[in-house]
Amino acid sequence: MIGWYISKVLCVAVGVLYPAYMSVKAIKSPTKDDDTQWLSYWVIFGMFSFLEFFLDLILQCSTRLVCDACCNCSHSVSSLLIPARDVNRVPLYHEAKLVFLIWLAIPTFKGALKLWNDHNQKVDQYIEKFDQLIGKLQASAEKPVSEKKE
Repeated sequence: MIGWYISKVLCVAVGVLYPAYMSVKAIKSPTKDDDTQWLSYWVIFGMFSFLEFFLDLILQCSTRLVCDACCNCSHSVSSLLIPARDVNRVPLYHEAKLVFLIWLAIPTFKGALKLWNDHNQKVDQYIEKFDQLIGKLQASAEKPVSEKKE
């Protein structure tokens, strides 16, 4: 266990700084392979960050529900009932995240590219649905106000 603060700093370095540096190098290189690697990385990283945000919300809400149900306290009891009130308090969370980010980012492993190749058809289905939703919203926004009231 390397500690919360150090592992969090390393997660930022491995998860953001190194990929940003490598993405700039990929943009400047004449080959397309490294572009695909780093675009895949950023898509996976973005999806992971989105998931992490909602996991954090769920953990916070579950803590409040348990605490409110037991004694309406200021979370003193909840720390005994649910030790993880957010992802930052899950034991070894940042260490596991660091290993995952290393696997995603290091070109030797090509984890992001592997995940992308394994799941891009499913992502394409969601993108198609999202595109349809955006198209409907744009069509609705382009209608004159008089047509919307009818």
